[in-house]
Amino acid sequence: MKSRTSYLLAASLLLVVAGGARAEESCVACHPEVKTEYLGSIHAKEFGCTACHGGDPTVTTLESHSAAKGYIGKPDRTSIPALCAVCHADPKKMKPYGLATDQYSQYQTSEHGQRLAQGDTRVAVCTDCHGTHHILAPEEPTSPVSRENIPATCGHCHSNPELMAPYKLPTDQEQKFRSSVHGIALLVEQHRSAPTCATCHGAHGAVAPQIGSISRVCGHCHTRTREYFDESPHRKAADEGKMSECVSCHGYHDIAEPNRTLFDTACGACHPGDTPGFVMATKLKTLLSRAKEALDAASADMARVEQHFPTVVRYRARLQQAESYYVEALPVQHSLALDRVDDLTRSARSTAEEVQSAVHGVEQEQQVHYIVLALVWMFILFVLGVAYRYRKERQRDRRSASVGP
Repeated sequence: MKSRTSYLLAASLLLVVAGGARAEESCVACHPEVKTEYLGSIHAKEFGCTACHGGDPTVTTLESHSAAKGYIGKPDRTSIPALCAVCHADPKKMKPYGLATDQYSQYQTSEHGQRLAQGDTRVAVCTDCHGTHHILAPEEPTSPVSRENIPATCGHCHSNPELMAPYKLPTDQEQKFRSSVHGIALLVEQHRSAPTCATCHGAHGAVAPQIGSISRVCGHCHTRTREYFDESPHRKAADEGKMSECVSCHGYHDIAEPNRTLFDTACGACHPGDTPGFVMATKLKTLLSRAKEALDAASADMARVEQHFPTVVRYRARLQQAESYYVEALPVQHSLALDRVDDLTRSARSTAEEVQSAVHGVEQEQQVHYIVLALVWMFILFVLGVAYRYRKERQRDRRSASVGP
């Protein structure tokens, strides 16, 4: 008993050195591995074990676990959100950190929160997403709620067939997202503005977007596209329930790159080949395809020629102007206003062809300069050769004259 008491005192002394103001907590005596994990948490600077688990941190015996000491132990899953809200819903406690205080109220309105209130303990609670003892700020790359890690965090539950079976939910959302244009932008190209699961579904107030609200969800980022869609005949069809706006053409978790092949797969699903709608789609595809091909050709030629003739860089601003016409045409196409798309793509194509012609002109001009320069050097070398031969012949003639007959 004496040796055990000595160990606890030594452990407490260690906390004095390592834990600062909260070194008096005796939890580390029995849970040193948890304390090590917790010291890396963002919470470690603010409070200790007993803030969540209760008990008396000054007692070095199991008496610290007694109900009289307020010991909670491992919080029940149903109580975790309310427990976190003790601090995170308190404006006075959160104000110094600039954190919102509505996470708990949002959670209560979410699908997760509502099911938890009904007694379903399989749904996600705070610790499932943020962790338990080793809680990190979202800005930390290794945090489970950092932007890049959110798909995997959500997928921890939503990719589990056994867990999702009672809810009749698919389990391929994470896989589809990773291969989508959004997933590639977030996880491969590392664009900080790329959407995550929380961007569309919400974080603490997570819900599945309803059919009628999908355009508004997508419209948070694709503002102009949504405005042009509202001007199109598709708006009426969506209002009548004949299509589901963005999802009908683009899908949701597995959104593919919106390239020209989309006209063949998406438009043909509703508009057979002999209908005005399909004819319109074909015309739009042709206009955008020609503009994109002209831009790609001009860009490739500029990159090739620039390696040898850097002066073509002066045409880059003009090429960027052509690209801006094309980029502007992309959201406009959702209005199905063929004349507006025609104007923009025509401007993009003609400007790109103009740049390509100018680049070719620089290349040909420089090639002519090189040819002329080569001819000049050849002439100089020829003259030098003739002069050298003439000099040799003169020297030979002088030697012959000095020897005599």
